[in-house]
Amino acid sequence: MKTLYKDKRDEILFWAKELANRSFVCGPVGNISVRVDKDKFLVTTHNAYLGYLEEDEIVLIDKSGNVLDKNDSKPTSELALHLGAYKFEEVNAVIHAHPAFTTAFYSNFKNLEINNFEARLYLSNITALEQDGPIVTNVKPVLKALETSNIVVLKRHGIVSIGSDFKQAFSLTQMLDETCKVNIALQSNPQKDKVDLPKTDDPSEELKKYKLFSKEHIDKIVSLVNNDSQIKEKGKSLDLTTRLAIKVDEENKVYNFHFNKGNIDKVTNDETAEFAISGSIVYWRLVFSRKLDPFAATTQRKLKLKGDMAKLSRWYAPFNRIFDLWKLAPAE
Repeated sequence: MKTLYKDKRDEILFWAKELANRSFVCGPVGNISVRVDKDKFLVTTHNAYLGYLEEDEIVLIDKSGNVLDKNDSKPTSELALHLGAYKFEEVNAVIHAHPAFTTAFYSNFKNLEINNFEARLYLSNITALEQDGPIVTNVKPVLKALETSNIVVLKRHGIVSIGSDFKQAFSLTQMLDETCKVNIALQSNPQKDKVDLPKTDDPSEELKKYKLFSKEHIDKIVSLVNNDSQIKEKGKSLDLTTRLAIKVDEENKVYNFHFNKGNIDKVTNDETAEFAISGSIVYWRLVFSRKLDPFAATTQRKLKLKGDMAKLSRWYAPFNRIFDLWKLAPAE
């Protein structure tokens, strides 16, 4: 008899082994799943050893959690976590693992420093949630946190990572654990000559909030950028002369920022731009509520970026500063 979704079952076997090989899971802990159809999923069973996973330890379920395979195996006890994550349409794979350095860091420290530019593009707005026991029983806070980041930390427990495929979810798990490893090393050996990268002060809750992309909001964004000394310096030295179009999907509206050596000369409503960032109004509100980083949002596919990434990378520093300044113009 032909096994249903054999290729997807093989994917689970491969990535389960990878998680064990990288010591992101050990023993009968951790669970993973993959979407095989709009409302059907394959998930590992309860108490499965991911490093030694067998094909009969993978079960097919529907969106209500009903087992569709003809066997007596029970899905993971954290099934609700997986089903909840698949309510995000772009999610096709879920990993719940227990990476050691991530667990160690968040058991002892609070603020994670992103120490390299590459990780900054993928890791941002990571929430660390308190966990009361070895099983995730309250999934609502986890799902809420996944709105702003594709990876969430469960203190003294592990992580939940989502992606359009296993490669993306696994890579986030690996990148976060490496970043935590570096942070632990830096905390253990603080350097007196450490130099912090420029940061924008976190705005207070008393800052005026604007109607998203209203004329007043756009004017505030332009004013913040054009009056910032760092943007003036970097804009001139790197010749930041380009157009960046911001598009809100539901409203089909475009806000095209014309940069001239870092200065915004004007804002138009046409789509003729070298770079364009588009997405749902839900995510744009999160960006201007200081809950979602634009760079990370594009790599995690919450927002879509069009343009020459090599050229954009040349302007990484000023654009990173610009996105930080957006935090000073919060939306309602």
